[in-house]
Amino acid sequence: MEIKFGLKLWSINSDLLNKANELIENDVFQYIELTPIPDTEITPFLEVDVPYVIHITTERHGVNIADRGKKKFNLRIIKNCFEWADKLNAKYLILHPGFGLIDDTIDFLEGIDDKRVLIENMPKIGLNNEKMVGYTPKQIKRLMNDKLGFCLDFGHAIKSSVSLDRDYIDFINEFLELKPVMFHLSDGDASNEMDEHMSLGEGNLDLHYFVDCIIGNKSRIVTLETPHHNNLEEDKKNILYLKRLIEE
Repeated sequence: MEIKFGLKLWSINSDLLNKANELIENDVFQYIELTPIPDTEITPFLEVDVPYVIHITTERHGVNIADRGKKKFNLRIIKNCFEWADKLNAKYLILHPGFGLIDDTIDFLEGIDDKRVLIENMPKIGLNNEKMVGYTPKQIKRLMNDKLGFCLDFGHAIKSSVSLDRDYIDFINEFLELKPVMFHLSDGDASNEMDEHMSLGEGNLDLHYFVDCIIGNKSRIVTLETPHHNNLEEDKKNILYLKRLIEE
């Protein structure tokens, strides 16, 4: 199976759709990973015939499935994401497990039974010092509960390994045992426990190791989570950088 590369967009990026479509038509990327933002329209994305993966709206816009007090809000936003996924024929939906208590996240996930849903691993510490859920392989396995899939975010795994004082290669190897369906890839600082999304080559992470992980995995679907500064020039530079690494 060849590696499929994903381009990260948010639903406020409809102005970039034509350029994104061109990159997919030219086989630079093979799909768009799209995050629906509340109060935006799906129409522009329906007009572009490309493969989609949906990244369910995140903490940045108030979603936190570990917060029992926000259950009604969480359900409304996530229902909207499922509607987008259905209309766009998205193969997968990626979900952050939130911050708070893992038991509350598990309770919420009992109401979700859709094999398209992939749980994404998180750093141990959030950007606002939150206690994140899903930062170890053991936690992710509990959240998957033999019914959901897994998206391995290399950067998040490394941030957790720093917090836990673990060797990040050993730590990621444990995540790989959970058979990830997808990957998220960016560069970063291997000594910093706070989440970063650097362009490839700007940090000090072992990118060759990440490539080996992807190639050695049964499913080889990877979204670049590098900066794009409201244009796609950085994405093009990063995908070329990644493809050169793969060819080495």
